[in-house]
Amino acid sequence: MPDSRRTTITPAAARSGLAWLMLLLSAWSGASSVGTAKATAASPASAPSAIAAATTGSSVVLPAELSRGEWRSIHAAYEASRHAVLPSVRQSGIYRARNPGQQWLSTFSADGVAISPDHGRWQFGLRLARWGQAGHEKKAASLAGIDVRRQRTVYRYSDGLEEWFVNDQRGLEHGFTVQQPPKGNGDSLRFALDVAGELTPHVAANGHDVALVDAHGNAALDYNHLQVLDADGRALAAHFVSHGKRLVLSVDANAARYPITIDPLLQQLAYLKGSTTDAGDLFGNSVAIAGDTVVVGAPREDSNAIGVNGNQSDNSATDSGAAYVFVRDGAGNWSQQAYLKAGNTGAGDLFGKTVAISADTIVIGASLEASDANGIDGNPNDNSASQAGAAYVFVRDGAGHWAQQAYLKSSNSDSGDFFGSSVAIAGNIVVVGAVGEASSATGVNGNQTDNSAIFAGAAYVFVRTGSGIWSQQAYLKASNTGQLDLFGSSVAIAGDTVIIGAEREDSTATGVDGNQSDNSAAEAGAAYVFVRDGAAHWSQDAYLKSSNTGAGDLFGKSVAISGDTAVIGASLEASNATGVNGNQ
Repeated sequence: MPDSRRTTITPAAARSGLAWLMLLLSAWSGASSVGTAKATAASPASAPSAIAAATTGSSVVLPAELSRGEWRSIHAAYEASRHAVLPSVRQSGIYRARNPGQQWLSTFSADGVAISPDHGRWQFGLRLARWGQAGHEKKAASLAGIDVRRQRTVYRYSDGLEEWFVNDQRGLEHGFTVQQPPKGNGDSLRFALDVAGELTPHVAANGHDVALVDAHGNAALDYNHLQVLDADGRALAAHFVSHGKRLVLSVDANAARYPITIDPLLQQLAYLKGSTTDAGDLFGNSVAIAGDTVVVGAPREDSNAIGVNGNQSDNSATDSGAAYVFVRDGAGNWSQQAYLKAGNTGAGDLFGKTVAISADTIVIGASLEASDANGIDGNPNDNSASQAGAAYVFVRDGAGHWAQQAYLKSSNSDSGDFFGSSVAIAGNIVVVGAVGEASSATGVNGNQTDNSAIFAGAAYVFVRTGSGIWSQQAYLKASNTGQLDLFGSSVAIAGDTVIIGAEREDSTATGVDGNQSDNSAAEAGAAYVFVRDGAAHWSQDAYLKSSNTGAGDLFGKSVAISGDTAVIGASLEASNATGVNGNQ
């Protein structure tokens, strides 16, 4: 069966594609309104489909007669035409631009910019109200004109200020160019922007990122990526503050050399839903992201499909679970790339309860899967080990196709282990938590056979060779294994370091490597750090407790790690402090 995502461009198609592109540009340039123009002549389908294939990440095979540089030129012209700013023939001084990736229409007029989304119950407008040196701001001067060139719209004010917008694949870039210092003696410039429509600006603590939220507090737009440079390319400090519907940008212009360029970006947030939306699926119960790929778990999805992109319509496997893969193309458009199911789909398995991704590899936990298999790629068909749990590894090839690569079970799989209750991946290493595992072992690779510590929990490290073969490398237990600790309730990995949460561990210790033996702080929680040496041996590196350990805090409920820094959540910690390093 031919690959529907693979497009071959013949020399004839390439030539006709150029003709089609010129026809399209000609049609758009004479359109009565943005988004309504159509080519009136018969246009070859091969060229637009090839361009679309490139923008969606498909594999494009070019003929020898068409170089990569020529193709890039065609594609750039195509994208420019899709994002062109065009005058309205009905209203003088009005310009409009479609943005297919953001799915909105921008209208530029003397009153500023207004954005109307294709989907959504909001309208958004932005207008410069005042600007100048701090303490000497003045009302924005009268417009000397609006200049439009392809994707760029420039507002020229009579006092020399230029405000500009660029409509492209990223969104709507918004900026100012200040040619010379305005009157006043302040060290900072201020720009007051009035926000129109249903959205209100909320500024993040860093002062750089702005969320534009609706009346229900839901963010519809991001206004971020703020960058301010002077004529020497020196970055200038800048930040936003908001006052109701007014957004104020302050720039530290002390010792800056003019002109100064101010450059944030406006983008619409993506709203993702699965291709099989149904009540009770819990789509979004788990999420992970790597680059332009997002994976979303829906552990109570009900179809009886198996593998990748199977039949979604038969909902006879209640709560079997699913995961969905979404990808973003170069134009900023998101689309569903794959619908993932276990290779042994079973009702009640909760496949997708946990997900993790690293580059082109995804690991998915199904903590209630019931097979009695052990190890890698065992027999998945004997469902006599209720709630033993499993994890599944999927990989993507260069053409964007996903396939299951491995079916992971623990080396001591048992009923009620809940293997897959947490998962993490980094490159060729996968870590899987099993909060119900019951052995009384401690440390690394201990005795797995004594199940006298119910719900003590365990974690397992799996590694992949260059040939795509997986094997279990380590069996990890806490240094103070105790029943009901739920060791493995959360896992994270970075390089050769793994951190594992045990949210119901009971010791009263505080800080790092404290006394583990006093279990009088029920469910305070703990986290454990393990490291791997050059010989692939794992050992516990640290025993982490909070600085204000308290019973019931659930320290270790969530964990994350990056480089040499770990962060640990304690979801039931009870202080009323705010901010950083407050009163505990």
